[in-house]
Amino acid sequence: MQLTKIILITLITVFSGQVFSDDSAMLIELDKQWGSAGGPNGFVSEDVVGIGPTGIIGIAEVRQAATGPSDEAYVVNDYQVKFLSADIAVMVHTAAGADPHASMHIYQKQDDQWLVVGNASVPTPE
Repeated sequence: MQLTKIILITLITVFSGQVFSDDSAMLIELDKQWGSAGGPNGFVSEDVVGIGPTGIIGIAEVRQAATGPSDEAYVVNDYQVKFLSADIAVMVHTAAGADPHASMHIYQKQDDQWLVVGNASVPTPE
């Protein structure tokens, strides 16, 4: 019985890690699309909460901070994605360009779509 539990837990851990790895690449691609889209629609939940330069923010501030797509490429580095469950992930990354920053996003899968439900961004030196 004990051996069966150990084998079962090991198999679940190995296979769930593979599923999450596939979703990591998809979430990174989704973040790149958001960065190039110039706005949060389709990427950020209406009930998002976050931290911005003026304090605690919501969807109105996220929309206000968004600008239209620019000619400048969205150059992002240092992606890391950690899954807390099958439907919640935390992502961090840095971005270069006119607005160099480090970001943290909390993604939640809602109706088969990954949306940002928590967000924080801080300026970084160029």
